[in-house]
Amino acid sequence: MPASPSSSSSDKYTQSQPLWARIALALRGRVLAGEWKAGEAIPAESALSEFYGVALGTMRGAIQSLVEDGLLERIHGRGTFVRGGLTGATMLRFFRFGSAEGDVPESRIKSVRAVKAPTLAARELLLAADEQAICIERQRCWDGKVQLLETLWVPHGPFKALLDVEKKDFSPLMYPMYAERLGITVNRAVDELSVDRLSAAQARTLDLPVGHPALRVERVAFDLAGRRIEFRVTIGNADHFRYRAEIR
Repeated sequence: MPASPSSSSSDKYTQSQPLWARIALALRGRVLAGEWKAGEAIPAESALSEFYGVALGTMRGAIQSLVEDGLLERIHGRGTFVRGGLTGATMLRFFRFGSAEGDVPESRIKSVRAVKAPTLAARELLLAADEQAICIERQRCWDGKVQLLETLWVPHGPFKALLDVEKKDFSPLMYPMYAERLGITVNRAVDELSVDRLSAAQARTLDLPVGHPALRVERVAFDLAGRRIEFRVTIGNADHFRYRAEIR
């Protein structure tokens, strides 16, 4: 543990904030700076409270606020950890493909290119109207059959290294690839579902009639800092739609 909090974190303090909020801000800064990486444990609450010179209850409040924000997670009997990145947030939560359920699908990358972000992607990624993005088009296949069509947009700057990756070298799961190649951890994702109709090109690829009902899943993925770092649209046969939720 360093001898003192970083000046960058301290500079962001405002005296109007409660002490626990100022401590939470400092801890967040250290996580985002990479001092504690995704999946790693942070020091014990007692050690941190001693380091910052605050009461244990204050430290617990700071840590709890970061747990509620999704940055940290408590694991009973083990401690508090930086929340690990998502692996794939599989679309099989929404689609059923018979015997293929639970399998990691084959990923066929069709194109990777720099483009002017279309209006929808720019809005979801909070990009300027003329800002560039990287567009990735891919097909998800089970047992050799194309079942899902995906288009992903990511900000050009932090993801530009993807333009140099051969299509065959893309991982079937994008989020671990972002972490391994770019050091970008996907912390959470939000999905929005709607019903659409297949275009001629989509229907041809999925071997379905033009205008067949399709499930459209729009996803926005966020990094540890809460920045929007991926917008993706997934299209699949609505006949395979399934959804299950448990409410208590």
